Amino acid sequence: MADEQAEEPVTETPAEEPKRKGSGIFRLIKAVAFVSVIVVVQIVGASMLAPSAQDTAKLAKDIAAAASGQSAEAQDEHAKDGKEHGKPEKNLKEVELGTYNITRYNPTTNTTLAIDFELFGTVLAEDAAEFQHHFESSNARIKEQITLTMHSAESADLTDAGLGLIKRQLLEKTNRALGEPMLKEVLFSKFNFVER
Repeated sequence: MADEQAEEPVTETPAEEPKRKGSGIFRLIKAVAFVSVIVVVQIVGASMLAPSAQDTAKLAKDIAAAASGQSAEAQDEHAKDGKEHGKPEKNLKEVELGTYNITRYNPTTNTTLAIDFELFGTVLAEDAAEFQHHFESSNARIKEQITLTMHSAESADLTDAGLGLIKRQLLEKTNRALGEPMLKEVLFSKFNFVER
């Protein structure tokens, strides 16, 4: 019996299987594939949401028409009449919108900006009397919009030779204050600004 106990079968614990070297590479491949799928889905989604060239052209035409105070259809008809864009219309009348002296302090740069200008606008000659009536009844709102626009203007906008952005903003806000798009263009006279 002693021999039987000595011959007990020795059960070996299964040796640990060596780690596969491929599992790390497989995880990396799965991660790259997952990120690639997400990127492709985002590109497809963005291309579906981006406007087409025709939509962009139509939107630009609508914005240009709104800035000039016309509907897009009226602007298309105006272009079809053979009139050149940029050619001054003969039936426009200049109206005075006021003289302004605006001072703005910027606490972050510790500078003061003084802006002095005379502002004029153009309206259709047949609308001049109606414009004058609207202008007198909305004078405070119009002056407030002009002042707020100039207060929010950046120095880079004020140094622009044509003052294009400021003119567009003033035109849009003035027409909104008037209640009708009567003003066709905004013009500066004696414009200067000093930053101290």
